[in-house]
Amino acid sequence: MTAPFFSVERLKLFATDGQLYRAFDHLIAARMGTLLLVPFHLVVGRCDEVLDGCPVPWEDVFAVLEYPRQHIYTALIQDDLIEQLEHLGIDVAACERDTIAPMVNGPEKVLRLVHPCGVRYAVVMNN
Repeated sequence: MTAPFFSVERLKLFATDGQLYRAFDHLIAARMGTLLLVPFHLVVGRCDEVLDGCPVPWEDVFAVLEYPRQHIYTALIQDDLIEQLEHLGIDVAACERDTIAPMVNGPEKVLRLVHPCGVRYAVVMNN
């Protein structure tokens, strides 16, 4: 299986105000309650507007990258989330799904999807 590539322009749709960041060898797109991490070697396109740095606390990024699984997530995923990821070219069915501990500033559980190519998407779950 060949790894997919992800366009900078399309990734901007996942970020607040279209601003992307580069940290931890990943391109990071963040908006309220979500975090998308794409390994930088899978990114194509012009990166001259990508900022070096991290738009969220580094602990949040580390949790999405490395936090050990708490629970495998088997419930249905919201259709709008599936559509967003499919627009990016991610097959949600191919992703491992689990929940991880709360991120730095909140008590909520976080749903994490990890695609075999290394793309990670985290979203705070509404209880």
